Amino acid sequence: MTDVLFYGFDFNLLADFPRVISVNFTRNYCGYGTSELHFSLTETEIITLLEENPYMFFTMGENSAIVTGWKIGEDIAVFGRTPEWLLTKRGVQAFSQTGATAEEIARHAVSMAAGDFVVLDNLAGVGTSQSYSIDKVKILYDVVCEVLDSQNLGFRLMPDIEKKQFLFSVYSGNESLCIISPSNRTAYDMTYTVEKQDMVTNSGWYEQRFTNMGGWDAYNNSPSLSDNQAANAYTFYEITSDTYYQSGSKYYPVERFDYACPKGSYLYSDTPDGKWKVTNVKPDTVWVYLGTSSQSGAKRWDAVLVGTKTRAEALLELSKLKREQRTESETKGIEFGTDYDLGDIVRVQTEFGDFKKAEKKRVTSVGIYFDIDKSGVTPILSRLEE
Repeated sequence: MTDVLFYGFDFNLLADFPRVISVNFTRNYCGYGTSELHFSLTETEIITLLEENPYMFFTMGENSAIVTGWKIGEDIAVFGRTPEWLLTKRGVQAFSQTGATAEEIARHAVSMAAGDFVVLDNLAGVGTSQSYSIDKVKILYDVVCEVLDSQNLGFRLMPDIEKKQFLFSVYSGNESLCIISPSNRTAYDMTYTVEKQDMVTNSGWYEQRFTNMGGWDAYNNSPSLSDNQAANAYTFYEITSDTYYQSGSKYYPVERFDYACPKGSYLYSDTPDGKWKVTNVKPDTVWVYLGTSSQSGAKRWDAVLVGTKTRAEALLELSKLKREQRTESETKGIEFGTDYDLGDIVRVQTEFGDFKKAEKKRVTSVGIYFDIDKSGVTPILSRLEE
């Protein structure tokens, strides 16, 4: 078993532990993974190391993780998350990019929010061009995952010990000739899981924030506005004109779009058709229903999304709430990193009695374990995105 090496965030070696009871790593294609180490209680020096060094990471061969906690009981357990987790500790400010690839957008966001400790690897040239924007501060990790996952791309944040830096890279899985199958003697202890608990039928509610368009002179209709325009939807103006206009010795209320428009009130639209309304309360948010489901009755499963969102963000989140289908299996005769890797598309034959299913699946995660008696890799295989 390879030694477990602990480093400070300055990349200086703090300790080398050749003896460990067990190690488990989970690595994900587009996201961070987890790790758990177990040491004997006789390894008391590790307790001092953990207490005195709040910022550490450890490596074991090609695997690494940030130390996020520990527990002392029957043994000493050290918990970690793979370095990609560090991106959850930074926020990226509002930005917009048009005509850039998903890789370029992710790299731009990382450079903006974490350029003080992350170095960008060489451009891989993967992904297609798209437009992307956020109008508020967002967690960097969420931006990177959102942009890359939409194009089935993965990313890594790996410590480069020699250069003393964290290196960010984007990559795309390849199609492998690898066949994972019990009858092919490359798989055993296989499980096939289908989960529908979080599934919705592409419909639900989300909270949309109104866009402040500035002031509007109701008397002169400046800027010039029209009713029932889609562009009006979820926007508002503060009415700046006088409440009345004078004709002879009489004063008459100003009306636009069938509403009186007193100064200090607000013109707003809370419907997709852009119908104007007037209110004395400054518009903030409105709940919007996306009814894109083809199902009805008890078959229509709606979602209620958390947090304010744009329509595009809501549609993206809804698209992820679907039937989950995955296969897990112990493997033999094939090697992770040689015959297949994270993100690769492999051929999987699921066989349980008379139930047989052959399909291509993506390796979205792997579980890696080491202990005194054995070691191995368990790939988690998910259906391909349509």
